[in-house]
Amino acid sequence: MSADDQIKNYQDLLRQYNILNQLSRTVSSTLDLNKILRIILTGVTFGDGFGFNRAFLFLIDREEKKLLGRMAIGPSSNEEAWKVWGEIQQSSFSLEEYLNSEKFDTQTRVSLLDDQIKKLKISLVQGKEISSCLEDGIPRNVDLSAGYGSDDSYRITDISRIEAGLTEFLDYPKFCIIPLISRTKKVGILIVDNKFNHREITRDDIDFLFMLSQFAASSIRNTLIYNDLKDSLEALAKLNSKLEFLKEYNEKIIESIPVSIIVLDHDFKVTLCNSNSEKLMGRTKDSLIGRKIRKGLIFLDELDLYYELSKVMKEKRAEGFYKTVVTFGGRKNSDIYDIILVPFKFSPEIPEGAVVIIENITKTVRLEQSLAEAKRLSELGRLSATVAHEIRNPLIAIGGYANRVKKKYTESGQINEENLDIIISEITRLEKIVNEILDYAAERKVEHNEINIGKVLQECISLAQAAAEQKNIDIVIDCGSDSISSREIIMNGSFDNLKQAFLNVFNNAIEASETRDKVGICIQLEEDEDGKYLIIKINNRSYLGSEEDAHNIFLPFYTTKLRGSGLGLTITKRIVEQHAGKIDVASNIDIGTTFTIKLPLVRF
Repeated sequence: MSADDQIKNYQDLLRQYNILNQLSRTVSSTLDLNKILRIILTGVTFGDGFGFNRAFLFLIDREEKKLLGRMAIGPSSNEEAWKVWGEIQQSSFSLEEYLNSEKFDTQTRVSLLDDQIKKLKISLVQGKEISSCLEDGIPRNVDLSAGYGSDDSYRITDISRIEAGLTEFLDYPKFCIIPLISRTKKVGILIVDNKFNHREITRDDIDFLFMLSQFAASSIRNTLIYNDLKDSLEALAKLNSKLEFLKEYNEKIIESIPVSIIVLDHDFKVTLCNSNSEKLMGRTKDSLIGRKIRKGLIFLDELDLYYELSKVMKEKRAEGFYKTVVTFGGRKNSDIYDIILVPFKFSPEIPEGAVVIIENITKTVRLEQSLAEAKRLSELGRLSATVAHEIRNPLIAIGGYANRVKKKYTESGQINEENLDIIISEITRLEKIVNEILDYAAERKVEHNEINIGKVLQECISLAQAAAEQKNIDIVIDCGSDSISSREIIMNGSFDNLKQAFLNVFNNAIEASETRDKVGICIQLEEDEDGKYLIIKINNRSYLGSEEDAHNIFLPFYTTKLRGSGLGLTITKRIVEQHAGKIDVASNIDIGTTFTIKLPLVRF
């Protein structure tokens, strides 16, 4: 090699290093990724730089395992190319001067080529050249015009080895693929070509591009890391702002709730409370926070709050205390409270604390008592009217027939037995009315034992059949006869009370029926995921007449009959509910009236 050639080589090498130095200084002045990419691509295509016709930059999308077209610089046609070169020749800018010029900063026009590359996605396929290039870090010089089969260590000529979509987009057979790798981290690829002046890409070109790629990859990756960090910090700031908002929002909710809320940690120390707690505890909100709930300080009726909180934290189970009187430091509060203790975990590392929710229900209790008293007085008024009405009629009859007996005996010395029978019958009716009123008024405690409800039903049906025969009415068991006669049907309950309930319903059906009518009884055993049940349906042909009757039929002193106190079905409903059961009524003109009783069983 001659001295002139050596000098030229050194000059070219110096120029290339100078270009890299200019690009490095310009890139270091910004953290804008788009500007950095434009600086790199401008250095590759600028006349005073590497001078390639076109440059394309793709970045890796790690989630999709694809290369995404990010930016392109270069003309899209021969006419545009000659126009660009003419402008470059007229310009006296060096590369660094141009990169720092106002013209470069204000150039925002999107070229057709840049717009097209943003729509391009290249899938990374193992064994293809781009994927291999990113794996081994070696540039690929592609010349698809040389013909298939003429590959050498310098050129790639087989189009099948190029990822789909790239050659169609470039529309030129000669180009160079440069991997962008920073410290083993794959960033993307740079592709250059000379589509318009057809200058060959030399080994020296590739060597210098490879030097540029290392600097470019580091700049791009550092900027991406910076932007990711910036985005993360902004996201954290937004999250922190949102958390502050949520904290304030939750505090406002707690403050607005008309109950006292006190949050305790596992050491029984108050960590949070609302303003409603101040009056209850006799301290300001600020003075409460940080104080401990001690043994013997607060009692719920006779129970020490400290021990109840300990149990809730240990068992991790909520506990409720209703209509409770609270004593603070020996001072008994006259108000009435509902109190709920709920276990609360501050974090996976911190043991459980508890939330104490205290609601003053004094006004509600007083109102309930007033309503109960008003209801009692109302029922007492109705009871008085019913009793007066029901007792007056038999008394009138008793008085009339007693006078007849007296007059007859005075006149003839004889007593009319028929008149005496009527007097006895009316006295019996009076006794029945009085007994029903006493049963309704009495709040007897029901003792539950295991009983065979089948035997209760058999006994009640036998008694009902005897009563029905006197009115020439048939009692027919439509279904379930075998169930009560052939097996033990066990439930927890009171034999006598249930007998009274069934007889009330059976007698009600008989009294509502006409001569030669039929009263149907259906007995069913059911089982579901909630348990085992006995269902009894009693049907008679009479129709209640209105929805109001069906709705009110279980109310005290409400009756659709001419005679009776209206307490029989009320007592029945109470007995059924005391046994955790239900009783309903349905009535229509086609099938009559059906009472349905559902009772829980132990076994059958």
